[in-house]
This record gives sequence, C-alpha cells and structure tokens, in this order.
Amino acid sequence: MTHSYSDCFFCGGCVEERLVQREIWWENRLFIVEKVPVGVCKQCGEKVVLPDVAKKIDGLLKSPGSPDKFITVPVYSLA
Repeated sequence: MTHSYSDCFFCGGCVEERLVQREIWWENRLFIVEKVPVGVCKQCGEKVVLPDVAKKIDGLLKSPGSPDKFITVPVYSLA
C-alpha cells in the first residue's frame, strides 16, 4: 500500500512513506499497531497519517478482534 504525499507542511521537505509502529491510548487502554503507513519528512521528521489510514486504525480499535500478539509492558512511577 503506497500513498502519495505532498511536501511537508512545516518545512517544505520531501515526504516519503514508511511503515512504523504506533502506540495509541484508546478508552484508557494501550494498543500498539504495527506496519502503519505514515508519511515522514526527510528533512525535519514530521509525520503525517492520511485520513484513510486513520479510519482503518479507528475501525480496528472499535472492534479489535484477535490481536497478532501480546507483549508485557513494565510501568514505572517517578513520584
């Protein structure tokens, strides 16, 4: 799935698509979504998620089904 991106809104640099991992808090729970196509500016690093990708993520979170895997996450407090 390759999307087309315009130049970076912030610096005007070239934006290329990369598959990244996104950590998302949804209804007080942490979800990790892998292989998310995101536009990344080669100059400043600004990231862009296109609306159709965001809608797919929303749909996945609203009715997640069975996850590909589970991980354990350590939690620390500075207080």
